[in-house]
Amino acid sequence: MQDAENQSLISNDSKSQTPAKPEPAERHSLFFNDRGLRAGWRFILFLVLLRLVLIPLIFAFAKPFRHGLESAVGDVSDALLLVCILLGTLIMSQVERRSPLSYGLRDSLALPRFLVGGITGFASLTLMLLGLRASHHLLFGPPHMSSLELLVAALWNLVGFLIVGLFEETAFRGYALHTLAEGIGFRPAALVMSLLFAALHVQNPGESKVGLLAVFAFGIVLAFSLWRTGSLLWAIGFHFMWDYSESFLYGVPDSGLVQPEHLLSTQLSGPAWITGGSVGPEGSWFIFVVLAVVALSIHLLYRTQRFYVMKSGDQVK
Repeated sequence: MQDAENQSLISNDSKSQTPAKPEPAERHSLFFNDRGLRAGWRFILFLVLLRLVLIPLIFAFAKPFRHGLESAVGDVSDALLLVCILLGTLIMSQVERRSPLSYGLRDSLALPRFLVGGITGFASLTLMLLGLRASHHLLFGPPHMSSLELLVAALWNLVGFLIVGLFEETAFRGYALHTLAEGIGFRPAALVMSLLFAALHVQNPGESKVGLLAVFAFGIVLAFSLWRTGSLLWAIGFHFMWDYSESFLYGVPDSGLVQPEHLLSTQLSGPAWITGGSVGPEGSWFIFVVLAVVALSIHLLYRTQRFYVMKSGDQVK
């Protein structure tokens, strides 16, 4: 028994001294980490995929039908760009082995979130215009069209501005922002995407420096809503209803663009720093007060951070 015990102790001791097998080295390099292709390269790949592949192909495919469509419903460019963004997101989600809804579109409270964002967009613009009315810088004019024309225009504009909201939010706060945030952090990524968002509006006729600064501020506020809700639905609702109210319901310029079909013939008068001039309300210095109130509303409604930045070693969903 003593020999057996000694043999057992020797055996156990020798096992404890056996060196452990080294863990396999993680695949870290300029291009890859343990999640595969690094976030920065995925961001660049997404942009290249959009600009050099999907946008040329989709627009070329739609060219034979585009004239007929635009004669019936107006410009369809935003709809085609939305298709490109959704296809690009789908392709990149397969590269990452994730759901395409993972980039801000998976939300169990999608409808309530969208509705609250929409109500906030309508209310904030309306209160701003009422403020201009109270200071005698704005006059709400009569309806611009007859009842049947008005109903048709209201429906087409509803669909059109919903497409604009979906396109711009998925483009600037969807896959691109989520992936860039993984690489450089959420705040720098929000700054970069908001700058790109403002750059999109540079070519708008009638745009101004204040208007572009306001577009950048819009991007920051909508990114903040994503940070707090973890979802794009609030931002889509806000963006859609702000544009729809501004362009169709009230008929004022929207980032320098005037919708030919609108409900009210609203007139702005006074210095551009108050009214926004050719830019519309987004060119007024008071827009920054409105956006500060919107940001405060987001802070009070959604008290905790729900946006999750993927990190090295995280499992994809």
